[in-house]
Amino acid sequence: MKGGPPRRIEWVDLPALAMFVALGVIVLLQFLTRYVLNDSLAWTEEIARYLLIGVAYAGSITALRKGEHIFLELTYRLAPPANIKPLAIMADLIVVGFHIVLTVFAVQLTFAADRRMISVDLPKNIVYGFVALTLLASTVFAVRRLMIRAQQDGDEIIADIERAAAGEEIA
Repeated sequence: MKGGPPRRIEWVDLPALAMFVALGVIVLLQFLTRYVLNDSLAWTEEIARYLLIGVAYAGSITALRKGEHIFLELTYRLAPPANIKPLAIMADLIVVGFHIVLTVFAVQLTFAADRRMISVDLPKNIVYGFVALTLLASTVFAVRRLMIRAQQDGDEIIADIERAAAGEEIA
């Protein structure tokens, strides 16, 4: 770990953290009942699957907020300085558009689906609705990133990329 203050956990990170802990507990319970007691609980596998989906989507909010999503850093490093800002704006516009489309699809799926979970008598809309909410939150953070990029010049964008590569949280 590099020097500097430790990263803070923001309130938007807490759902992913809570679901990760719950996932660990349920997988441990599944392991113990299956291999130690030789009588597995039927609901643990399904709930673990849905929690894993939740961890992935809630974790993507944290990655987007911190600027840690995968991108082609080499493209920014090789681009002429005059092209860095338009390139960053274009990339962020694509990210915003992508998140908007996914959010719309997830909301439509939430209202269209009327199935129930197999081993637990709950509607699957809970999972779909959570995915829709996380995609909406990701869209908000993507728009925020776009607004920040629009105010920066190319050198500041490169400095952000360098800080992110060093493991620091970027604005």
